[in-house]
Amino acid sequence: MSAPITKLPLVGVVRRDGVAYRTADPVPLDVVTGLVRESWCSRLAVTDASADGSIPAEFHAMCVVDGEPFVLTGRIGRRCD
Repeated sequence: MSAPITKLPLVGVVRRDGVAYRTADPVPLDVVTGLVRESWCSRLAVTDASADGSIPAEFHAMCVVDGEPFVLTGRIGRRCD
């Protein structure tokens, strides 16, 4: 079994969330759209935020890193640096 992934290009730190990996911080929209150009990422889907802001926009992508396929999920928004 390979070591768990802890950091990915573009999106930064990730953590295991069930069978998927989730970004630790919100990911800016321009970074999310850049995922489709990455060879390790495919099938990107984006969900809209709710009108009242109670549900944030999210993305879901099929990825393969070091031969390990997984789903990457995260919130879309401004990073809090």
